[in-house]
Amino acid sequence: MSKVMIFGLGEVGTHILHFLVRDPKCPELVISDFNEEVSVKRIDNALIGAAITKNYPKVSFEQVDLTDVDRTAELIRKHKPDVVINCAVLQTWHVIRKLPEKEYARISSATLGAWLPCQLSLIYHLMKGIKQSGENPKVINTALSDLTNPVLEKVGLAPDIGIGNVELIEPAVRLNVSRKLEVPIDSVTIYLVAHHLWWVYPREAGYEKGPYHIKVMVNDKDVTNQFDTDKLMYESIKLYPPMTDFTTTSAISTIKNMYALMSATPIFTHSPTPKGLPGGYPIHLSQEGAEVVLPEGITLEEAIKINEDSAKLDGIERIEEDGTVIFADYAHEILKDMIGFDRKSFKPEESHEVALEMMGLYKEYFNKLKAEGKVEE
Repeated sequence: MSKVMIFGLGEVGTHILHFLVRDPKCPELVISDFNEEVSVKRIDNALIGAAITKNYPKVSFEQVDLTDVDRTAELIRKHKPDVVINCAVLQTWHVIRKLPEKEYARISSATLGAWLPCQLSLIYHLMKGIKQSGENPKVINTALSDLTNPVLEKVGLAPDIGIGNVELIEPAVRLNVSRKLEVPIDSVTIYLVAHHLWWVYPREAGYEKGPYHIKVMVNDKDVTNQFDTDKLMYESIKLYPPMTDFTTTSAISTIKNMYALMSATPIFTHSPTPKGLPGGYPIHLSQEGAEVVLPEGITLEEAIKINEDSAKLDGIERIEEDGTVIFADYAHEILKDMIGFDRKSFKPEESHEVALEMMGLYKEYFNKLKAEGKVEE
């Protein structure tokens, strides 16, 4: 039987667990998290739900602190997973939504890339542990993969693929097109090159519209020119509910990629960061990995540039060849002014230290607003 290790049992990780244990094809699962007490309760809850549907998968738990690379390597050697799924982050992206509206709008405009150390730290250490283990599992990273995976690629630690982002957009566009043209959704094929930026631009305060490339096909006929594609993209993303309800779809994206990476038969899909490339692409995905599949009219170099240009609007000016992350000026200035975080760059190996600094400064800022009566209990 195939074996999958899931690191991090937060919102997305818990959704993945619940969906998988109800699937008769569920592989053996090993769940790893820092918090054993909470995780075991969540696992038991999932297994009870699975039993209701008469599914009885094998699920075990291993406690781990991902900053302990030796312990992580030991676990990977012990379990020899076919696929590793990372859902662990130090601080969730939506924590800033607890701020008052005015403060939230400004700090949101620094964009999510401004908080990259908080997303990068644990996957960086996990990838080091996997490399140290000597094993070679397929790796799926759910933690802001459009930005974290390209950094990891620069230091030889790239996961195989990300999840969500472009894939959250693509099926919503298919659904929207099928409704507008009154055709079956399966008759619609989308080729989309788009960065995480486009997912948040219609949903969060302070983001700017970035470049993208889209081709819309219905029954193998190009119908792209029938649409205002900016409007089509924006409307399609707005089909999702606000806040974090979309994370169930992120979980399905992860599971689809998991099964594809264990299959000899490639599937056509969309996912972020194949082989550590920036942003999202149409791909073929199988146990051989991910291969970009672009339509006529756009080259791989052009697709990469679209996503690199988008990253500049998502807080990251560039990633140096050694993996050093250079923040965009606007992101740096906003966080410096609001919470006192004054770093223009950081190296991957500094990500944990920098993340703890950011989180500490944000907590001080939040508590200050709370003391002033600006934050509701």
